[in-house]
Amino acid sequence: MATTPRRFVHVPAPAHLVAALCCALAGEGRAAGGHFAVDDATVLDPGQCQVETWVERHAAAGTLTHVGPGCRAGPVELALNADHLRGESSTTLVGPQVKWVGAIDERMSVGVVALAGWSGHADRYANAALYAIGTVRLADGVWLHVNGGRDWYAELPPTSRAGVSLEWQATPAWSLIGEGYRQSGANVGRVGVRWQASSAVSIDLSRAWAGSTMIAPWWTAGVNWSFGPWSR
Repeated sequence: MATTPRRFVHVPAPAHLVAALCCALAGEGRAAGGHFAVDDATVLDPGQCQVETWVERHAAAGTLTHVGPGCRAGPVELALNADHLRGESSTTLVGPQVKWVGAIDERMSVGVVALAGWSGHADRYANAALYAIGTVRLADGVWLHVNGGRDWYAELPPTSRAGVSLEWQATPAWSLIGEGYRQSGANVGRVGVRWQASSAVSIDLSRAWAGSTMIAPWWTAGVNWSFGPWSR
C-alpha cells in the first residue's frame, strides 16, 4: 500500500512546527513496508486492502500514532492517512493519498505518489507532497527503492525530498531494511526488521537517527494487516 510521506522527522523546532510537519513525514502507506520512509514501487493486488499502524516515540518531540487504511481501486491504490502527535500539545492530521505504479520489465517498476493533509484542530490545509518512486530487483530477495520529489507546507517554504532504501528478504518470514532520506531539510537514517507473521500480518521495528548530534535516536514499531481476495 502507498507508503510513507512514510514520516516523522524530529528537527529542532517549536512544537507547532513539528506538528505541522508530522503528517507529511509520517503517513505513506506501504513504503519498503509499513512505517519506513522510502516508498517502494509496488501496489496492492486488485480488490485487496491493507491497514497500516505504527507508533513512533521521541523523547523531545513526543509520540506519533499513525493509522492508514487503503485499498486497490482500478489502476491506483487509495489510502487515508491519520496521524496524531502528542507532545507539549496535541495535533491530528488527516488526508488522502494516491499511488500509481507501472512495470518497466520483470526487474524494475516506477510510479508516483500524491498526498495531502489537513489539521484536525483548524480544519485547514497543512501539507502536500508529490514524488516519484522506483524499485529495482537486484537479486533474488534483494530490492533497491529510490524516491524523489517535493513537499509543500502551509506555514513553511517548500522543500525537496529524496531517499534510497535497500531491502533484503533473508528468509521467507524475516526481512532487513536500511534507508537514508532527506525531508524538510533534515537527513535521516534508519535500520529495521520485518517479521511476516502470516500471509496477512507483518510486524515492523526500526531505529532511526537524524544527522545531528543534538537529536536523539528514536524507535518505531508497527503492525500491518492486509485482507481481500488473496489473504488467508
